[in-house]
Amino acid sequence: MESSPTQTVDVAIIGAGWYGLVAARTYLRLRPNAKIVIVDSDSTVGGVWSEKRLYPNLVAQVNLGLFNYIDTPMPAAGVNSKRQVTGRMIHNYLQKYAEDHDLLRRIRFNTHVQRVERSPRGWRLQFKDCNDLLDTEKLMVATGVTSIPSLPECEEEDVQIPVVHSRDLGQSFHDLQQSKYQHVMVVGAAKSAYDAVYLLLTMGKKVTWVIRPEGAGPLAILPSELLGYFTSIGVASTRLMTGLSPSILNTQGLVYSVLQGNPIGRWLTGIFWDFVAYLSDKHAGYDKGDHVAGLRPEIDGKSVFWANSGLGVVTLPDFWSTIHKGDVSIVRDELQTLEKSTMHFKSGRSADADFVVMCTGWGDHFAMFDDEKKTEVGLPVKAKRSFEKDPAPLDRDWRTIDHEADKSVDRKLPFLAKGPELDHVLPMKFPQRRWRLYRRVVPLALAEKGDRSLAILGQIHTVQTPLVASVQTFWAILYLLGELELPHGDTMVQEIAEWNAWTRKRYVSQGRKFPYSLYDFLPYVDTLCKDLGINPRRKSNMIAEYISPYKPEDYNGMFEEYYAQKRISSTNKAKNAESQLSRLLVLCLAGVSTSIVLLRWILSMV
Repeated sequence: MESSPTQTVDVAIIGAGWYGLVAARTYLRLRPNAKIVIVDSDSTVGGVWSEKRLYPNLVAQVNLGLFNYIDTPMPAAGVNSKRQVTGRMIHNYLQKYAEDHDLLRRIRFNTHVQRVERSPRGWRLQFKDCNDLLDTEKLMVATGVTSIPSLPECEEEDVQIPVVHSRDLGQSFHDLQQSKYQHVMVVGAAKSAYDAVYLLLTMGKKVTWVIRPEGAGPLAILPSELLGYFTSIGVASTRLMTGLSPSILNTQGLVYSVLQGNPIGRWLTGIFWDFVAYLSDKHAGYDKGDHVAGLRPEIDGKSVFWANSGLGVVTLPDFWSTIHKGDVSIVRDELQTLEKSTMHFKSGRSADADFVVMCTGWGDHFAMFDDEKKTEVGLPVKAKRSFEKDPAPLDRDWRTIDHEADKSVDRKLPFLAKGPELDHVLPMKFPQRRWRLYRRVVPLALAEKGDRSLAILGQIHTVQTPLVASVQTFWAILYLLGELELPHGDTMVQEIAEWNAWTRKRYVSQGRKFPYSLYDFLPYVDTLCKDLGINPRRKSNMIAEYISPYKPEDYNGMFEEYYAQKRISSTNKAKNAESQLSRLLVLCLAGVSTSIVLLRWILSMV
């Protein structure tokens, strides 16, 4: 088959989810004539919220008003009794957003990016099952972290039952309604496993829930409301939380000094998290003496603080009661062999099932880059040896830099210096190189060469994805366009190393996988705003500033604010230049006058 002609564009965006859509819209807002193409492997927009990934009872863990772009409110139609937004609401919102901003005609659906490599113009994209090539000057990778399923190692022998990943649960929902599927096995302990088990129990299924004994263990889950009044995500979205959740991006100021800068404040911080963990445990009913006890997080006391295995929020009023009453058995074992319809475990036990749902996490969503390019870009590379044993790169002694960053984080945030005791330390030693992205966006090695052709988006896990997406993509696009100045390379290195050290200490296993920043989106957004010269304090008064939840709408108008500040700065620079020129002219005239007077005096003496 002959190769198709190479398509040439100004900007290519991989991914049509939260980050990809707002990136396209923002770029077109700044450069209306830019030729942009968005590539997505799905058949609709939405990413994790695409049409085929929806199923009944799929609810986001965030309330209405906290899960939309900064300039586009989400309609309330379809919200549940707790005012939490549903999967259907989110998909419809993103679909309309794409329609309203003329993005659909720019999207290549059902197109999987197989390989990305350098080209004379910038980057070249090759696609799976397609000979087309795409050359782009700028590339934004917005694949998210839930695009490539990861399946556990398990031998298969004459398998006679369906096995699907949680990504495909929406597509499998119709099949699961059939009466021949009565006993379903769910594998994994991520939030998707909890949602799948709940869904299956509401369908009257019997569930065997398999969680491996080695690993981060069951998820920590917050109730949707604390003390029956304060929404959990609302509390997590206040500026007060920036002190209660020690962050490397917040090591100055009043809140830091009061809550993290002294022993009494750190003690109060610990008491707060112990109390939240107590409320969460009580709400879940781990002590009721039934199978739910097997879901207790393995870090006692502050499980919701460390979020070692991740964090969930109860999204439905009858969630825990359904789990307690349902026909579910929890098995802590490792998969070994799936033979016909029987799963054999490494302990020697076995269990039958009619259907298997693998909620086992996600694979390499940067597989389009080879290992050499990942290393150059600053993306993690799975290595045969642990990072600590790898030879240091020639450009910098990262081992020493990371070691110094560890000490710096311990000094600035003593609360994190002694981490939790873990039952299983295997995830802590997962062999991978560390992220080397400045502000979680900019490849350090490329930036130091002046190469502004690539931005990595969405590799930061927070409670307010659309808000962070709105601000991060604006920051990233200004960087790509050359409008944003970057600091010296050594400053960027320190920022990267301290972030990596902090997120590993703060979120333990999760922080070692990717740039986890669950409770800390506000300090991150503050940092980006300061880089842009935008006021990060968006509330009307001091009380609201600290205890009122930050919402996307608080940042509406930030584009106009940025360009207004830029015009003022340009005007001031022009005035300063004019003033300097005026002073220079005055000095010149004064010099000429002095010279004339001196010359006359000399002549008079002759």
